[in-house]
This record gives sequence, C-alpha cells and structure tokens, in this order.
Amino acid sequence: MHYQNNMHKSAAILIVDDYLLIRTAVRQVLAELGFSNVFQADNGKAAQDLMRKQPIDVVIGDWGMPVMSGLDLLHWMRRDARHAKTPFMMLTAEANPAAVRSALQAGVDAYMIKPFTVHSFASKFMAMIGTVQDGGTPAAAAAEAARAPEPRPDAASPPVLKPAPVQADVIGLQAPLAERLKRCTVLIVDDVPSNIEVLAGALKDEYAIKVAISGRKALEIAAAFPVDLILLDIMMPVMDGFETCRQLKADPATAHVPVIFLSAKDAVDDIVGGLRLGAVDYVSKPADPTILKARIATHLALATAMGDLKRQNELLIENAHLREDVERMTRHDLKSPIAVTLHASQALLRGDLPDAQREHAHMIEMAANHALDMINRTLDIHKMEKGEYQPALQPFDLAAVLSRVAQQTELAFTDRRIAIRFAAPDDTVCLGEALLCYSMFTNAFKNAAEASPPGGAIRVDVAPGPGTLHVVIDNEGEVPLTMRGRFFDKYATAGKQGGTGLGTYSIRLMAAVQGGDAAIETGDGHTRLTITLPCV
Repeated sequence: MHYQNNMHKSAAILIVDDYLLIRTAVRQVLAELGFSNVFQADNGKAAQDLMRKQPIDVVIGDWGMPVMSGLDLLHWMRRDARHAKTPFMMLTAEANPAAVRSALQAGVDAYMIKPFTVHSFASKFMAMIGTVQDGGTPAAAAAEAARAPEPRPDAASPPVLKPAPVQADVIGLQAPLAERLKRCTVLIVDDVPSNIEVLAGALKDEYAIKVAISGRKALEIAAAFPVDLILLDIMMPVMDGFETCRQLKADPATAHVPVIFLSAKDAVDDIVGGLRLGAVDYVSKPADPTILKARIATHLALATAMGDLKRQNELLIENAHLREDVERMTRHDLKSPIAVTLHASQALLRGDLPDAQREHAHMIEMAANHALDMINRTLDIHKMEKGEYQPALQPFDLAAVLSRVAQQTELAFTDRRIAIRFAAPDDTVCLGEALLCYSMFTNAFKNAAEASPPGGAIRVDVAPGPGTLHVVIDNEGEVPLTMRGRFFDKYATAGKQGGTGLGTYSIRLMAAVQGGDAAIETGDGHTRLTITLPCV
C-alpha cells in the first residue's frame, strides 16, 4: 500500500479500544503505513491521562468503552486547546444515523465502522491526516500548542459538519404536544349551514377545519382525509349522528378518531346512548365557545398521547422480536462461519508461515475462539434460563483455573496496570464444570478490573466451607447505590458504555446451575464478590 500524506512518519498516534485484538490489528496496519510511534489505551480515561503527559498527534478511538467512552474523550479533546485540532478517527460498531450525527457534532474527523478491511482503514486514515500541514515534528508542534494560551484565530481547521435537523415521526423526536395540536384537523358535521359557520369561526384560528352537511358526506371525508376530531350533530336527515358514529367506529381506519356529539337533545338516554356508541363527549347546543375549545383541546391531547403510546408499544414489540431474532442468530447461525474461520486459521498455523503472517493467523484464531466462546456462553445461559442445561459435574483444580484467568485478565488490562493478587491454598479441588467456571471467573475478574482504578489491585482468596469452596474477589470501588439491590438482575446496568446487563446475571446463573451461589458486599471503598461452589 502506497499513500502520500502531509504528516511526518514520527507522528505520535494513540489507539484507544478496550479490545486488545483490535488495538493490535490497528497497530499492525499503522506499522505497514510507516507509523511506529504508537501508544495504546483501553478506555477514554486512560487515554486522557496519557495525553496529559505525552503529546499526541492523532487519536483512533472506539466508541463504547468502560470508564470513559470514545465520544466523551472526543468532547474533552475539543474543549482542550492542546487537542482541539488533533485529528480523531472514531472506530466503532455504532452504525445508526443518530450515532453518526453525535460524532459529527462533537467534531470527529473520520468515522470507521467495524468490521473493516485493512485497505478501507488505511484509505480513510490517510485521507484524514492528509489535510494536516507539515510543520516539523508533530509531537513538537503539539507541545507548542499546549504552551499557547489560545489557538490562533487564523489557524486552519477541518470544517465541522452541521447536519440538518431531523424531520421524522419517531417517538422522542416529535414537535412539542402544544405545537402538534395546532396542526390538528377538526371535522364539523351539521345539516344547518349557520351552525357550521359559527363553529368554524370559533375554531379556525386554532385548527384546520373541514365541514360536512350530512352523515354520508362526513364518512366520505373521514375516509379520504386525515381527521383528528369530529364534532357531530345528532339530528340530521337520512343518516343521523348516531348512525354516522356507529359507522365511523365500525371502520378500522376511522375508529380511533374521537367524536364529540353536538345536539339540543340533552336527555340522559341520548347522552348515554351516544357515549355507548363510542363518542368521547357530549356538548349541548348552543355550545359555549370557551367550554367547547377546552373540551376539544383535552380530547385532542388524549388522542395524541394514545397515538404516541400505541406507536411506542408497537416499537417495543418490534424491538422484542428483533432481540429474539438476534439472539437466535447469535446462538445458531453465527457458529458455522466462525467455526470455519477457526479451522482455517488453525490450518494456516500448521503450515510454514513467515513470522508476520503467523502473527496474523494467530490473531484470527484468538478472535474466532473469543467469538465462539461468547456464542456458546449465550447458548448455555439460554438453556439455564429454560431449565434445560444439564451440568456435567466433575472434580477439577479450581486454583489452576483461577491462575489462568488472573494472568489473562492482567494481560488484557496491561494499559491500566491492574494487578491480581492470588495465592492458591493447598486443596482447591472443586466439583463443577471447568470450562463453565472458566467463563464465569473470566467475567467476574473482568468486571472487577473495569471497576478498579488505574494501578489498582484485585485480591482473590479461596476459603473452604462445609462441602463448599468460597472464592472472594475483592476490588477497589463501590457498587453504585442504585445498582446494589439489582446487581444480579438481568439487563441491569449502571450506564456503562457497551454494557448489556448480562455479566453479573450470568455469574449467578452459572454458579447456581453447578449447585453454588454468588453474593456481593460493598462499602468502605471496596466491593467483594463471593462465588460459592461445591467441593469434593
């Protein structure tokens, strides 16, 4: 790959992503492009700390990360004079238009959606930095900018795109209710033209008005045009108001339109009869304009709110079906292509490959294994919830599993310098499924590491009990008050970027299916997660 650009190859580039394999892959692409001065961070806060100590010329950041998201990091950079002009590429799986708009408004320079090809990443990256003016050593230029109290008014800067306001009928994006009510259409139905003239004159300044002089004409108008409310006279020839209302409510296209009867007939039987037909109100003639307006506004507001609620319910149902489809696809459909990827990478590793290609093949194998483990775990959790999971309990060395998970967790959180202190006792033979426990403790250690401050230590102790072993995972940091009562609930999350609310839920589920349990204690600046498992 050959690219021309205005940025010096010694530029300091920071990769921010909580997934180690993504950071490694991006670093390798940058190395092929000739950039070797590369720094890494696993979340926005760690990147922020590094940028306060080290001049950085370009940032490549993920969106969803623990502690601080990529978007929050971008907001901080654009407010800081030292980093306000630093190119930022958002590297994320967030592909929805709202996410793109948020990133553009925050001042992102390039937006790359995962998964991506080497060529597409390289092309977009080089196009982004190609606009940077060559002014000597970039890190030195960044240091000079840090010393300057304010950026130069005439400094060249990439234009910030300002997307046009969105006009969409989406829950949460509509105009305010009062504004929407002014756009409503009221249909006045009366066989006396003078009555129509009086009513239309009172309402024309607030609503769009349509009129009909018969019940038949009212049905035709309601079927052909959007109508939000109908003022319906009862005493009309050929088809009276009661029959008109009956036919309106029988038609699914107009059944939702609120009907207010207007009539000189004010006997109780007439009022009750009209309401039983589906009318929302009954106003006696001659109607006081102020009272009539108030009743119309009330019923239009109720009808609009009910319409919003109906659309929201439909959206929730659609989302529920989508979640089921995604879960089904995750459990079954994705396993075959991932298994093919895994087998192909293992076949390549058995061959005689150059070191660089062997490293790439090894990354493919690790990523495929990781994806397959996640899919298998979601499938197992689904079976556990339905009571269909049959554990194969066997004695195994719990200390060996914990040591392996501790080493991998420390490696994954190298940038945050998380240390796991674990001294295995003599006898840690546990009764359970070793692979299931590996997944469970990987999740538990990861949660503890994410909750710990940079440089923090996680203490792991194994204590024997009557027929059980208790694994206590102690990390710095307390569980938020709002989360303590629902720590193990499904989909419960404290707003962590990228969090699904399934982590701690799956820990307790996996422990319970093996005859154990999980509990937490939090306070005094620490959180202690205790996982209990049966022992031999």
